[in-house]
Amino acid sequence: MRGYRLFAIGLIVGVYAMSSGCKSPSSSRTIVQPEPGAASVAGSTGAIADGGPAATPAKTVSVVDRHPLFSKPRDYWETSGDNKVVKAAAATFVGVPVGIVGEVKQIIVGAPPEAHY
Repeated sequence: MRGYRLFAIGLIVGVYAMSSGCKSPSSSRTIVQPEPGAASVAGSTGAIADGGPAATPAKTVSVVDRHPLFSKPRDYWETSGDNKVVKAAAATFVGVPVGIVGEVKQIIVGAPPEAHY
């Protein structure tokens, strides 16, 4: 009977430790605010001169980017060529185990610092 109690306590502690890993913010935030686009300026000759490159959209961080369990299979899918069978095999048989190891590492060590784009 005591063995079941210790197993249950261990199971509860394990589930709590895994669920308290990395939490998402309560509101969705962007890392980088987009710079306003350069407006086209009409020159003295009436020709429109482009003021520079257009502003790039803001890069947002999603749940997939924060968790290696989801991002590693996607990375292997995107980088393994054009054959869908090879892509699926790489994402499933390589990406998922690598993602699980990365998720456990992230739980133990903590989330990596956020990259500023």
